[in-house]
Amino acid sequence: MVVSFSGIDGAGKTTQINLLTNYCDQHGIKYLKRWSKARGTPGIMFIKNLVRRDKKMDQEEKLAHRDEVYKSSWKKKVLYIFSMIDLCFYWGIYLRYLKSTCDLLILDRYLWDTYVEVSNEFHIRDLHKHILWRMVKFCAMKPEVSLLLIIPAEESLRRDLLKGEITTDALELKQSKINMYMMLEKKGAWNTCIDSMTTVKHTHHEILKALKYE
Repeated sequence: MVVSFSGIDGAGKTTQINLLTNYCDQHGIKYLKRWSKARGTPGIMFIKNLVRRDKKMDQEEKLAHRDEVYKSSWKKKVLYIFSMIDLCFYWGIYLRYLKSTCDLLILDRYLWDTYVEVSNEFHIRDLHKHILWRMVKFCAMKPEVSLLLIIPAEESLRRDLLKGEITTDALELKQSKINMYMMLEKKGAWNTCIDSMTTVKHTHHEILKALKYE
């Protein structure tokens, strides 16, 4: 079985995935978990490590360097193209292989998180019309259980600040992303939507119910 966890930063994905893996350990369920996004797949990270010039920079300098890179339209375009192609291989081939080796494949962020991220990071309107996105969507497996954890933008920002996140999105950007998530949810992008403002325990039980483990 494949289960995907989606939602804005701070929605509780990591917490709930840790609870689920603890449950699997206790009940003898063989699992694997993978985190992925555009610009973060192994192929893209390998290329970045070959060409990047910010290895000796501190965090603040790295952020400034990244902003400088993103000012170059051709560099952004190349990164977008290679990111989409690598996702086709990673989701279309590698994840299918992993699925065959375990009882439960847990995906931390997946297809529609990437849609939200790419639309905002690369400032692409109507991404669903792009041929590269259509390729990615075609190659990606459809999870048996797809979970969307929902929290307000203000709560997401509060939780980011509590964790000391350096790259926290502004409140306006968070709200824009949440609006995209809700638009996709109305179109049926996920089969299970959970209010993550309830207790951690309640959210965990809702996830187990969705997986038919309870």
